[in-house]
Amino acid sequence: MGAALLEAAADILENEGPDGLSVRRIAAAAGVAPMGVYNHFESKSGIVEALFIQGFQRYRALALAHPMVYQLMFLNVIPGFEPSEHALEVAGGAFANLVAAVQRAMAAGVIADGSATDTAHMIWASIHGWVSLELMGIGFVEDQAAGFDRVCKTILAGLSANADADASSRVAANRGAT
Repeated sequence: MGAALLEAAADILENEGPDGLSVRRIAAAAGVAPMGVYNHFESKSGIVEALFIQGFQRYRALALAHPMVYQLMFLNVIPGFEPSEHALEVAGGAFANLVAAVQRAMAAGVIADGSATDTAHMIWASIHGWVSLELMGIGFVEDQAAGFDRVCKTILAGLSANADADASSRVAANRGAT
């Protein structure tokens, strides 16, 4: 029932905006009594927080399916909503998972050594930028999914342990050609 309530809340947020979210409206859309919302999430804020958390767990897939939930995560679209400490820990955990993956890639020699946090932030910002542009309909590639895959590969190639050596070789080759 919790998943149905979350899906109903995401659909309402998407189709009606933040003002459409109410316990009664969410319950009706999910086909349950309002008490079902209270039993699973305690309040409207609880279900909004669950959407916030779910967004960090699903990121791009969630953003494409429910752009307003993505905006809830990053643009504070619900007036007065303040994520709890737990929700912020989940959000931070999503970033911490990325930092850990970067650390593993650095240890394996795949990504150049450096600050794992700084590198993870560059990746996070680049991915966030792509998804935001995609949601806004601002894009110049025909196949967004393929473009997203290419941008991820390009970011990783640029961060590779060999990126500096490759760039130096290209500069030297260009100097020799002039």
